[in-house]
Amino acid sequence: MDFAQKRFFKVKNPSQHFLCALCSTPRQMKYKRNLSITNYLQLTLLGGSLTYFLYPLFGAKTLFLTFILWMVVEVANKILYRNELPCPYCGFDATWYRRDVKVAKKKVQDFWNERNPQAPAEENSEPMQVNNSNLNAGKPAINDELSAS
Repeated sequence: MDFAQKRFFKVKNPSQHFLCALCSTPRQMKYKRNLSITNYLQLTLLGGSLTYFLYPLFGAKTLFLTFILWMVVEVANKILYRNELPCPYCGFDATWYRRDVKVAKKKVQDFWNERNPQAPAEENSEPMQVNNSNLNAGKPAINDELSAS
């Protein structure tokens, strides 16, 4: 399937192309779940250059700068990935669906309630009455069935 022809808007340099599981909308994601080898190489070069330039000021403490930088970039990538994961059209989040279906359903309902809030109910309006007399026509009542057995 050619996702480029069916997408609603373009994501710059997408790493993944897929369809939303709920609304079948073509989706694209810029961030990956984990850092790539290129990202690790960039972190190593940045950490090494920062260590080289900051060593005269801070001494041996700068040797740990690469690891601190790595943790910050890893956390930032996870946050960006998680923010991009829910569908912007229907609110479906596959990770919540894998963990707990009820929570995922609640999140989709909350998404739609935020997008299409219900009109406020009038204070003097009465709830609609339902006539249940025709629903059980011709069927014995539950109590009758229990007493017959």
